[in-house]
Amino acid sequence: MRLFVADDGKAGFALKNDDVISVFVSPDSEYRGGAGSLIANAVAQGGRRLDCFDTVLPKIYAAEGFVPVARVPWNDDYAPEGWDYATFDKHNNGRPDVVLMAYDPNRLDATYTPGSGQLVTDYDEGVALVDQYLADQDNAAQNRRPEWAEVSRWVEEQAAKERADDPE
Repeated sequence: MRLFVADDGKAGFALKNDDVISVFVSPDSEYRGGAGSLIANAVAQGGRRLDCFDTVLPKIYAAEGFVPVARVPWNDDYAPEGWDYATFDKHNNGRPDVVLMAYDPNRLDATYTPGSGQLVTDYDEGVALVDQYLADQDNAAQNRRPEWAEVSRWVEEQAAKERADDPE
């Protein structure tokens, strides 16, 4: 994993390939409220996917361009060690779903709708849906029509090559 930590040591994130992991901002960090900037930095470093509990996090991630693709219902057998059900009581009685999200640059400033994302029974099935979403996005980017500025630049480059090849 690649680790990124703010200079105060109290905010940061990790990347495992293109998976954004463990975004954190301590309450006493000078960067309190900077989760959006951390996510933007994670994307700039290659982050394209993440998962989180369906608490306040999907809303933060959606504003930074992450789309809820899949969701896995809570399973007590996989609760993190020390999970405090009372602390998260307003999120499905302390048992929030896991939301798997994919980055989409066309969805910046999106609003998260609780419960969105395809419901799956298995985490790996959710990962496969995120993989497919990102692959479809890559294919769409490869098949897009070039912008006029790109075409104009190419025409100018071709003309410059012809001038360079012309002995006169």
